[in-house]
Amino acid sequence: MIATVGKPAILTAAPAKPQEGLAADKPPPRVVVHVTGYQPAQKGSVRGVVKVQKADGTEQEIGTFGVFPDAAFKAETSRARAFSFPLPKELAADPVKLKIEVVPDKERGTGEGAQLEIGHAEIQ
Repeated sequence: MIATVGKPAILTAAPAKPQEGLAADKPPPRVVVHVTGYQPAQKGSVRGVVKVQKADGTEQEIGTFGVFPDAAFKAETSRARAFSFPLPKELAADPVKLKIEVVPDKERGTGEGAQLEIGHAEIQ
């Protein structure tokens, strides 16, 4: 799944293992996004913005990330770069729809040419 400036990647993240309630000693749920490729912008820099769709259809931003160093890469799924974000507890039991946007740093350029290749995402 490819995300570019103006064309986000839409994917579903499902629990990696069945969620059995949220025990007090259990860490809070997280979404892990696995990035298998990156192409930097021709000018300037970009960041990934991760949003989750809530039950009422609205979106909630749950985090942002940047690729460092700002250099192109392509990786097998087993060697993907992983970015982890907190997930609201009320959304952790079922698969959730994610939107991953490529957003340029407006002060440095348009982000033209930048792309993120998303391998998959999961709830942990």
